[in-house]
Amino acid sequence: MIYSVDFAEMAGKISYIDVSKFLHDLGWQEAITKRKNVKIFQYTEKDLFFQADIPTSRDLADYNSAMYRVVETIAQVIRKSVEQVLLELLNPLSDIIRVRIKYDKIESGNIFVEDAINLYENTKRLLLATAMDIRSPRLIHLGRPDTATQEFISNCRFGQTEIGSYVISVICPIADIENGKYIQMSLFNEEEDNANSLTRRVTSKLISSLQKVKEAVDTGSLEDVILGDGDSSELISSSFLEALSNIGINKSGSKMDISIKWAPTIKLNTIDIDNVSLTHDYYEPINTLVKKMKNKLDDEKTYIGKISKLDSNPDAEKRSAGTISLVFIGEDQKKITARVSLPKEYYDQAIEAHRYGQYVKVIGRLSGQKSKNIECVGFELDN
Repeated sequence: MIYSVDFAEMAGKISYIDVSKFLHDLGWQEAITKRKNVKIFQYTEKDLFFQADIPTSRDLADYNSAMYRVVETIAQVIRKSVEQVLLELLNPLSDIIRVRIKYDKIESGNIFVEDAINLYENTKRLLLATAMDIRSPRLIHLGRPDTATQEFISNCRFGQTEIGSYVISVICPIADIENGKYIQMSLFNEEEDNANSLTRRVTSKLISSLQKVKEAVDTGSLEDVILGDGDSSELISSSFLEALSNIGINKSGSKMDISIKWAPTIKLNTIDIDNVSLTHDYYEPINTLVKKMKNKLDDEKTYIGKISKLDSNPDAEKRSAGTISLVFIGEDQKKITARVSLPKEYYDQAIEAHRYGQYVKVIGRLSGQKSKNIECVGFELDN
């Protein structure tokens, strides 16, 4: 499917403030000029000289065309398509994930409806699983994510599809979660704050997890790598693996490329890897491990009850986890009280449930004789 796009009109939506900062951060030099309503940036590469005249008023009749010429110049310098540069300049404070899939029956620019739905849905699931691997490291993510994480995902956007096999872009605005609340960052925040945002941590972990999975399959050590050598920050969940296996490598002869374009104004906290490719050969090892992890759920049960006690660091700023006492009815119809350790986002939900006397669901394994404990793998409000 070939379609026409008015690039000049799209360029007119670019902020001259954003493009000025973009060029400054890429090493362009601003030249002194007496011209009104224009900023001049210059760049020299070996014996080549480039100049971008940036209009500084949207009231100018030629703002769109002038900004488009700026985009063309930048695209020439950084050796990218005009389309890609437009996407970056329209989203200057966003990390952009590009997912490209290819298989025999796919043609440039079009895809079967079911495959498209599968691609978009599993790309979203992959992003969500990565966020949950950071905020609540577990082998399996069960139940709904906390409100702030859901808001983070809902603020990411699918960009316009690109020509070539089938390529989608996921635009992830730089944002963070503080005290359980979603916070949109700004170009004028300190770069260090933006670099340590949840967005940058998610995009960095997503691409590094992909590389680890690929290397682990190559060496036959996939089951070991998801455990992260006991380091929860390195853990890769089976939820991540399941979404990955279903994005674009589940068909014979298929291939998937996932790449990251870091927000150009945030140079800190990036990693050297920015592209990972997987073929259908990786599908079976990953899918087999996912099945093993799901079978493990047979040993887990769901306990529905109310919270009788909360225990955590009284300083909410320093709180990273908490413990609850869950009261529920056992199989012998007798009341049981068990301690359950929860990560911060689950514990925050537990506080609200305790405040209003709501029932909660805890999914896990019960242990202990006199003193009962539940090893939690999932937590949610029982609505």
